Amino acid sequence: MLSDSYGRVATDLRVSLTDRCNLRCTYCMPPEGLDWLPAPELLTDDEVVRLIRIGVTLLGIREVRFTGGEPLLRRGLPGIV
Repeated sequence: MLSDSYGRVATDLRVSLTDRCNLRCTYCMPPEGLDWLPAPELLTDDEVVRLIRIGVTLLGIREVRFTGGEPLLRRGLPGIV
């Protein structure tokens, strides 16, 4: 189970598929922005899937939302979904 310091249980997971999002939503991007990561430091498609699988099977995640710009683009997106 995944819970915060107030005892609230998290059952949904938001996964950003890029660090180069053009939306700059306040829940994932500080106002001052962040430096873009070099491509070798980004998670591979297999690593993203593995982390989501761990969340679903071990931590009680029931809903996964994908973010990462508009439009949502990532070469491996169909395989991840």
